[in-house]
Amino acid sequence: KREDLRERLDEIEFILNPGGLKLFVGTPHTFYSVYAEIARPETGEEKPYLDGFARLEIPLLDPQGRNAWPERFPPAKTDALRSRSGPAKFASQMMLQFVNTANARLDPDRIGAYDGELIYTEGNGQATLRLEGRRLVSASCWWDPAYGAPDRGDAAVVAALFTDEDGGHWLHRIAYLTHAGPAAGTDEATQLCRQVAAFARDLHLPAVRVENNGLGHFLPGILRREVDALGYMCAVLEETTRKSKDQRILGAFDVALAAGRLKAHRSVWASP
Repeated sequence: KREDLRERLDEIEFILNPGGLKLFVGTPHTFYSVYAEIARPETGEEKPYLDGFARLEIPLLDPQGRNAWPERFPPAKTDALRSRSGPAKFASQMMLQFVNTANARLDPDRIGAYDGELIYTEGNGQATLRLEGRRLVSASCWWDPAYGAPDRGDAAVVAALFTDEDGGHWLHRIAYLTHAGPAAGTDEATQLCRQVAAFARDLHLPAVRVENNGLGHFLPGILRREVDALGYMCAVLEETTRKSKDQRILGAFDVALAAGRLKAHRSVWASP
């Protein structure tokens, strides 16, 4: 898509009147934006796409913190925008900084730790789940499948994250799954699905999302069977991923980390 964009922009040369003006107005949504000041050799560029153009850059805040558009973005609104978008997106969208996600890293020092366990109660026909004294309002469970062969290959990992009514995120469990091979009396896929089904039941999860790229293509059906065998009501949802894992991690955690809203259970800290 990046190459296609450049090809389409190059066609402007053929319809522009002699002596006409080309004006590009935009924001660097990506490190490989057409607005980059320097070439990106890893993409085959020998010079920036807009090499030779006169540049005008007006970031929202200058080095002294002065606001270039205070009537549109007063301090309170600017702070709220930074909090909601996270530092990487704010730097790109509002400060015109070309952020390379390859240099972005999950900063564990920003993640809080806790020891509490889930408390499940029922009353007046309604189920309630609490954690560390807070009422939980949503849950997310993701299974990144692999065969999980002991001591070799990619790990099969399932994770559960809860959100409370104040917007706090609680990474409550991460389980690394392994199988015992054919010697266990059942196939490896069934062994893994049984572990995920028990994981969902024990944490009162309403749904499990399974990445169905590659190996995960046939696992949802087996997982549904194993969930039913436990007599537990849990949806099994198939998800196809197209973004790279580093982009997904940054998109999921950048805002929560910057706002101090992500905590992880002690068992997560003790996991691989």
